[in-house]
Amino acid sequence: MRPLLFAGLGIGFILMGAGLYALTLRKSKPAPASPTKAQLREAAALAEENKKMRLAAGGSAALGVVFLLLMLF
Repeated sequence: MRPLLFAGLGIGFILMGAGLYALTLRKSKPAPASPTKAQLREAAALAEENKKMRLAAGGSAALGVVFLLLMLF
């Protein structure tokens, strides 16, 4: 029963990490030739949010791999 639990958790965390990474791939609207300060702030905030989500996606996938490795031992 224990290996099945770790396998399920591992696959679940890996899928969650893949989903978080997929959310960061969305395209932003093209900026006009001369963007305003608000548009520049929004683009910077979106870039920061994407950076944080990619870190969370990597951490989640790594935790999933750890669970799958625990299943083997």
